[in-house]
Formats: sequence, C-alpha cells, structure tokens
Amino acid sequence: MRKLKLLACAAALLALAHPAIVPPVLGTLGLVLGVLAAVAGWALAHLSLTLTLAATALILRGFPSFRGWLLRSWVASVAAVAPVKA
Repeated sequence: MRKLKLLACAAALLALAHPAIVPPVLGTLGLVLGVLAAVAGWALAHLSLTLTLAATALILRGFPSFRGWLLRSWVASVAAVAPVKA
C-alpha cells in the first residue's frame, strides 16, 4: 500500500510539472486498459476454448509423452466440427 501511495504521489508531481503530457498518458493508459478488457471479455465469451487450451497445456506439461495423441485428437475434433469444403 505504501509503494502505491508513493507511486501516486510521484505521478501527481509529474502531472503538475508537465501538464502537457497528461492527456496522452491518460489516453495510452485507457487504450491499454481497453485492450485488457477486450482480451478478458473474449476469453470469458469463449470459455470452453480457453479452458480446453489451459487443460491441454497442463496435460502436456504433466505428461509430455501424450503430445502425439493430443495432436491427433485436436485434429479429429476440429475436423468433426469444421464445414466440409465442396
């Protein structure tokens, strides 16, 4: 908490010393927060994909010998739901 207060005081002093940089800095901060919110929203909207990727990463980390089997199962699952090209 103390470091956060120190950081806020330093930011306030910099804003007072250089008022011209405040709007671009706030704009950049808003853009970064917007991108983070968009990524979090996408991950929550596609929760099954996100959890499947996380489970796959954990399985591969714990059982490296299952890499080929997981690859074949991924290909088969994508082929099952992908539209067939005419």
